[in-house]
Amino acid sequence: MSAPPLSAGGSLRARAFPPNWPLRLGAVLFVAYVIYAAGIVDIRWERFVQGLGNGARFLGRMFPPNLAHDKLQLLAQGMLESLQIAIIATGAGVLLALPIGLCAARNLMPLPVTILARGLIALCRTFHPVIVAILFVKAVGFGALAGILALIVATIGFIAKLIAEAIEEMSMKPIEALRAAGSPFLSVVTMGVVPQVLPRFIGFAAYQLDSNLRNSALVGLVGGGGIGATLFTAFQRFDYDFVLTIIIAIILAVMAGEILSAFMRRVYQDEAPSGEVKQGASGPVWHRFTAAERGMRLAFWAVAALALGWSVQTIEVIPEFLYDAPAQTVDLFARMWPIDWAYFLKTVQQALIETLHTATLGTVLAILMATPVALMCARNISSSVWVNTLGRFILVATRSVHTLVWALLFVAVFGPGALAGVMAVAVHSIGFTGKFLAEAIEEAKPGPIEALRAAGAPWRSVLIKGFWPQVKPAFLAVSLFRWDINVRESAVLGLVGAGGLGVALQAAMDNLYWDQVGLVLVVIFAVVVVTEIVTATLRAKVI
Repeated sequence: MSAPPLSAGGSLRARAFPPNWPLRLGAVLFVAYVIYAAGIVDIRWERFVQGLGNGARFLGRMFPPNLAHDKLQLLAQGMLESLQIAIIATGAGVLLALPIGLCAARNLMPLPVTILARGLIALCRTFHPVIVAILFVKAVGFGALAGILALIVATIGFIAKLIAEAIEEMSMKPIEALRAAGSPFLSVVTMGVVPQVLPRFIGFAAYQLDSNLRNSALVGLVGGGGIGATLFTAFQRFDYDFVLTIIIAIILAVMAGEILSAFMRRVYQDEAPSGEVKQGASGPVWHRFTAAERGMRLAFWAVAALALGWSVQTIEVIPEFLYDAPAQTVDLFARMWPIDWAYFLKTVQQALIETLHTATLGTVLAILMATPVALMCARNISSSVWVNTLGRFILVATRSVHTLVWALLFVAVFGPGALAGVMAVAVHSIGFTGKFLAEAIEEAKPGPIEALRAAGAPWRSVLIKGFWPQVKPAFLAVSLFRWDINVRESAVLGLVGAGGLGVALQAAMDNLYWDQVGLVLVVIFAVVVVTEIVTATLRAKVI
């Protein structure tokens, strides 16, 4: 076989690596958009430098943390209520999500049932928990009850969707065998479906408990009870040293929740249990789980039941508020109709543009900051335990504090406006983006990397030619998914002064213009639907 012809310069490099001009043009246009968007939302270097000076003074007022006895009592009460809200919302939400997820599975249910169930799931997932909490505060009043109901809605949207997907991905052979034997539908579910999806279901529930623990601090900012109410009060009183104490407590609580959820997944997601053989009356009998494994699983259910019972018995709610909640809800939506469409051109249009710019700029900045942190966390790149630990602490700390809390902090540093929103979105996204990028880097095949290192390639070439081609699909998927999430997050940041649709929503609620509130909710719903379609289309074409 003859060698391929050389180029005029005697090199095959031009043919082996041709320039990708459409990609380069797209990159130039994207950079131009970033510059344009930064100008639109008034993000200037002078403001940033001035904010750094304000931030130094702000941090000086936060240190040292306030550990006075009365403050620690307030902290303990708020954290306890947040824990109770998270446990109750997770338990009730999971129980409600099970039948809804089952009805949404297309391989088990008729089409009309799945359409209704999936429509309900989409509705629960569309609105941010803060917006749902605001509506429930109007319906049942201030306190933990509104926070519980808001997080139940969020739990249904998350768990039901994943359960439906898990059911659709399971093997249908046990289901067909049970149906062929004439088993009723309930037996088909308990004997054919549950054993296949239970390990994944436990993992979903453990993750949602962790998520609800974070979000329970969020709903309190709008009157939904928990530590968020204590945090917002501390901000209003300029008790910044107590604010730092609360933030540290939230980070520690979330870290403990992640450890607990990881333990739950390890106990229940063992795909290949060791099993044991015991001597029975008719000979040796194999048991799938050992006595210790069965004991661990029973202990898990016992602890979960006790925690749920304790939370229901001890949380301070007024159940009588539920009696007139339907009437209050009907009255609230009646005030929203007819929608004030004129409010769109006057205020909402500009707020919508600012929201999209905030989400995009925050995502870009998050990727730039998360990439070096991911390299610190990846054990196949950084072999230092101290560097790995520092990187993972940054990931946990940034995602433990919710975007709305970060926005409160950055509003105090940079002042009201989109710059605080961009910084809040970026910092909170570091944990999510960096975690998945680090995992993708660690899953890269070592063959090309070892070949490049053996050839004496510098570390930059190893990253670009060895890791990047393998990490690129995950990088693009994580970036698109995070942008989708950040659009929802950016829509509520204005509630604390960080720009976007939240400013228009807060102004309409303050003035009791519920027809304008209805317009903002419709716009948020439309934006979320469009962004999901856009991200799904881009993932299908790019990844």
